[in-house]
Amino acid sequence: MSTYQSESGNSSTSPLNLETDVLVISSGPSATWATWNAAAQGVRRILVDKGYCGTTGATAPSGNGC
Repeated sequence: MSTYQSESGNSSTSPLNLETDVLVISSGPSATWATWNAAAQGVRRILVDKGYCGTTGATAPSGNGC
């Protein structure tokens, strides 16, 4: 059993079964933009990140411009 956090911020330890066309595993802006592009084309997508987008990977030390 795994723990996951939904977009609303709720945590759960229930089994999670997902279907997707594209699975992006990364923590940087490139992964976020790739996922965003896939969404714009109607692709079912999942972005997996160890933190919140823009707070890990290359953006952690350099910032995300916000």
